[in-house]
Order: sequence, then C-alpha cells, then structure tokens
Amino acid sequence: MDGFKAYRYYLALKLHFTTEKFNVFENRGNVKGSREAFNARNDRYIFEKVGSRFDDDKDIIQYFVANFAYNNDSFIYEGQQAEENYKIWIKRKESITKVFIDDLASIINHIEVNKIASHHVFNFLDSTYPVAFELLIGNKISIETIRILDDIYPMLDNWESNNAVKYIWNQEFLRIKKLTGFVKYDIIKIEKIFKHFMDEVAE
Repeated sequence: MDGFKAYRYYLALKLHFTTEKFNVFENRGNVKGSREAFNARNDRYIFEKVGSRFDDDKDIIQYFVANFAYNNDSFIYEGQQAEENYKIWIKRKESITKVFIDDLASIINHIEVNKIASHHVFNFLDSTYPVAFELLIGNKISIETIRILDDIYPMLDNWESNNAVKYIWNQEFLRIKKLTGFVKYDIIKIEKIFKHFMDEVAE
C-alpha cells in the first residue's frame, strides 16, 4: 500500500476517534486531502513506511484502530508501542469471548474482595466511580469489554452525564463510543454470559 492511501486511512480514523460528529462508517472514510498536500508533508516517509507493511486495507485499518482505541494518538511516530498495541488488539479480537469472560470475573472478584454493592458495578455512588469504569482506567479490564457491556447494558450516557467526571474523562468516553462497530462478537454467546454474570453479582 502506498503512503498516500495509508495517510487517508489515518486521517479518517483520527477524525472518527477524536471528534463527535465524524463517523467513519457513515462517511465511508471520505476525507479531504490531496496527493499534492501529502507530498508536501515532511513526515510523508512515515506513512510510506507504515503503508509498505500492509498489503490488505483491512490490516492497516486494524493497526490504526488498535492505537486510537488504546489511546496512543501519536502512534504514527512511535513504531514500537504502535506494534505492541496492534498485537494486543488482534489477540483480543481473536479471543473476544474469553476476554469478556475474564474481565467479568475480574469485576466479580473486585466487588467480592472489597465488599461492594452490586448496584455500584455500573453506576456512580455519589462521587465514587462505577466499578467497571474504575477497573478500566486502572487497566484491570479492557476497553473492548466496556464497549460490549455498553451495547447490552447501556451505561455510558449515564457516565457522561455525571458532572464530577465528564470533563475529566470526556475523551475516554468518546473512545469507548467510537469503538462501536469495531469490536465484533457473538451476541447470543455474550448475552448468555452477561446474564450469568448478573445472576452471580445479584447473589
């Protein structure tokens, strides 16, 4: 893949993950940017280098998504970290059901050890963060799991409306929302696992 095409994918996904209005699925990746403007960039060689690594459009898209998902916005200039993020993303993508099960187990363990009430798993208690969000920002559970949870048990709108955190964590909330469509899973399996989780939490 040539550098210009890689650059256009990068621009589209950057807009998707960092702005409210732009949606790469709705816009089909259409962004402004001419080859002439690209050729005038001092860093075009970086996109040429990244593009040369990928023959398939889907692979370079996943590479960019992985890094925006894991909050490495300057990844295009940080090859080693970018590559590590890509490997983690692909590994989780290939075993997303297991990732989800393991993360729910981490939530259960946390509330049992700390004797936390079940209604606090997804909801704010005064100014105390929900357990799910606390574990996410502590890197104890994955952003992929939070995306799945919000699909089947909407909670993100509630988090965003909390005045204590919405300005501090608004970019984090945006990243979670923007992963919609990128985190693929078997909804039937996931819903069964989630029901079992909710039954266990309620005991």
